[in-house]
Amino acid sequence: MAILTDENYVDKAEKAILQLRKKNDEFFLTTSQIRNILSLTSSISDKSNVRNFEELNSDLSYLRVRLVYQSRRNEIRFRGEKIYPVEDLLLQSDLLEALKEVKDKVSLQRFCRYMEALVAYFKFYGGKD
Repeated sequence: MAILTDENYVDKAEKAILQLRKKNDEFFLTTSQIRNILSLTSSISDKSNVRNFEELNSDLSYLRVRLVYQSRRNEIRFRGEKIYPVEDLLLQSDLLEALKEVKDKVSLQRFCRYMEALVAYFKFYGGKD
């Protein structure tokens, strides 16, 4: 079964954001971090308007690499524990697995909308820098 569907991606985004780690009701993840990921996905979405899907495969693969890199880039120490806010987002949202399921323009559009929903719920539930 697909991770993201037209019926579930909005609820899945809300659930993922609500499961992110916090300190005193503030997310460890910053707006800059999540918007950086949105920017990467938006760039691919824009390219999909003028290119065939097959031409986007290298961009999608590179996006996976960038997500993995970003996941361990910023470490926060909290109560003796190392926390990686972007990694937390990737794990709670199944973002890497969802990206692997992108096989055509329709699933790409759904993935990009999922990313937009993650940002929207992040802001809605108090995300800030």
